[in-house]
Amino acid sequence: MEKQKDNGVVSFFNKIGASFKRKGFRSGLYATITSVLVIVVVVVANLMASASGIRKDFTVGGEKSLTEETKELLAGLEDDLTFYYLTRGSDTTDGYSPYYEMYMDLYERASDKITFETVDLLLNPKFTEEYTSETVLRHSMVVVNETTQKGKYVSSEDMMLFETTMNLQTFQYEENPVGLDIEGQLNAAIRYVTSEKQTNFYALSGHGEKELGSEGQSLLRKANISYNLFESMTATSVPEDCDVLYVTVPGNDYTTEELALLKAYADNGGDFLILAESMPELKNYNALLAYCGVQVENRLVLEGDSRYHNPASQQMLFPIIERNHEITGTIAGANYLPILNAYLVNPVSEADREFDVSVLLSTSEAAYAKEIKSNMNSTKEKGDTEGPFKIGMYIQNADSKSEAVVLSGGYAFVEDCLKLDNYANGSLLTNSVNYMAGVEAVSTVRTISFESAEVLTINAAQANGIAIVMVVAIPAIMLVIGIVVMIRRRSR
Repeated sequence: MEKQKDNGVVSFFNKIGASFKRKGFRSGLYATITSVLVIVVVVVANLMASASGIRKDFTVGGEKSLTEETKELLAGLEDDLTFYYLTRGSDTTDGYSPYYEMYMDLYERASDKITFETVDLLLNPKFTEEYTSETVLRHSMVVVNETTQKGKYVSSEDMMLFETTMNLQTFQYEENPVGLDIEGQLNAAIRYVTSEKQTNFYALSGHGEKELGSEGQSLLRKANISYNLFESMTATSVPEDCDVLYVTVPGNDYTTEELALLKAYADNGGDFLILAESMPELKNYNALLAYCGVQVENRLVLEGDSRYHNPASQQMLFPIIERNHEITGTIAGANYLPILNAYLVNPVSEADREFDVSVLLSTSEAAYAKEIKSNMNSTKEKGDTEGPFKIGMYIQNADSKSEAVVLSGGYAFVEDCLKLDNYANGSLLTNSVNYMAGVEAVSTVRTISFESAEVLTINAAQANGIAIVMVVAIPAIMLVIGIVVMIRRRSR
């Protein structure tokens, strides 16, 4: 009986030994080993790439990498820059920290001219005194040019994007964070500390003009353009450092003295960014427009081609962007540049002054302009002026070399038109100012939306744990499962 039992055990192990010699086992073993080797190669390759600094951004919009504009900016750096990242004690971990850490890593990898250092404001409370008088916030940065010692404070509040919504319980408006603008603000700081000259943008005020909003001012800062107000009522001249004077539609007319002051600025080669509307009762405002080369008729432009207006209104134009001029030729990747309530604007020519005119924005041939009156409708009628029309123009005085970018209507730079990435209004604003100031155009750098962008951050221990699981545990489990399945099949 004992011998039969022994023979049975021997027979069992003989069968197992024989199964290892069969073709099926060899094929299964080959497939298992191949799978394990592929997994090991992939994991090891990823670990080696990570250790050597090789990275690839597979996100749809490239949110985990720098834009080409930023790479070009960093490639041209000649001076060493230090970015001081401001913290308060050990309280540095929150939902925003990974974004800042990601950009610090991206900038340092992209240029050997950039170094990031962390400054604890609890230990160094006076560190920012020479750079700003503002209340310093956590996650803010100070960018310092080590050659010139020129510095720029970048507030975390400026790097935060907010959306205003109404609280339906309290019926109060609230600002909620919706994204971050780290890259754009850091680029603006780099341009500031490395530029010899600051571009100064003055907005004419004191006549009921609507000031440029926070979105527009932020875009100007990112393009290294300083925004200032100029009250002509109490001035004797336009500031000498003014590169571009912003003229919006006034609620009250200029005085004779103010008109003379503005004409003198033009005669000296001063440049203007003008929003032009039909204001028949404001004679001096219209006189300034004519002095800069345009006149506005009391006719509202409507677009007859559905491809060039908003579906909800023919008064919301999507004009044709003429790409043959430097101002509009470098507009960054946007398809639409909405212009609301555009008026019929024509260039003027006077005997003693000649103007060179370039069209920036235009309507289709199907557009028409209707005289503004109380019973006006949107239907094209007999007597309406037929298009196409010039909605945006670049004009230069042939003698004084004074330049002006004139846009029809007063709404080209309202907040809603500047916020959306698919609208080119923001690029038109900065490109116009930079072109007339003789500065290279700067496109709008994308921002991070909290709704679409997520950053995965892991520490070294987690990385080692993942490596052990991927390289050792999973392949071992797969090998054991493969052997068990093979044995069970052979024993049937």
